[in-house]
Parts: sequence; structure tokens; C-alpha cells
Amino acid sequence: MTWQCVKCDTPIEIQFDACGKCGAHRAVSIAVREASPLRLRFSLRTLLLAMTLLAPTFLLSAKVWEQILLALAVGSIATAVGVFLTRALVDLIYRGIDRWTRRR
Repeated sequence: MTWQCVKCDTPIEIQFDACGKCGAHRAVSIAVREASPLRLRFSLRTLLLAMTLLAPTFLLSAKVWEQILLALAVGSIATAVGVFLTRALVDLIYRGIDRWTRRR
């Protein structure tokens, strides 16, 4: 059985309470892991690769960027309106069912 050091990512045997490399305690490592269960790990290589892949998008004209942002804004507004209308429709249906069952 081992536990993983949060600071240096060294696997440490379960009988030791502190990391041999950096001195981090197991209780601190467990508290950090429970507080933030999702750790995003990336290397410089993946960061540079992502930047290289995204670089051509900055060559787009201002008009294209305007169209992209406009499409995102319209999509967000349409989603909000759709959620509101769906909720209102479901609420109306349940109220109608309640009225119908009370009359019978």
C-alpha cells in the first residue's frame, strides 16, 4: 500500500507519515486531495502544442471573430429561453394534471 505525495508526486509506503524527498506529511496530502479532487496536470510540451494548434485562429479577421462571438451569444440566450419555456411548459402540464385529478 502506498500514498502519493502532493508536492513531489512520490509514491510512499503506507507506514511512513512523511515524504522522504520534500518532507510533506500524509495528513496534509490527504487534506489537499480531498479539498481539490481534480488536479490538472500539464507539461510544457502540451502547453506549447495547444498554443501551436490555436495559433491559426488568431489570424482570423475581426469580422470572423465578431460572427463567432455573436453565434456564441445567440446560442447562450436561446438556451436560457429554451430552459425557461420548458420549465414553464412542464409546470403548466403538472398544474393541469393536478386540477384534472381534483375534479374526478
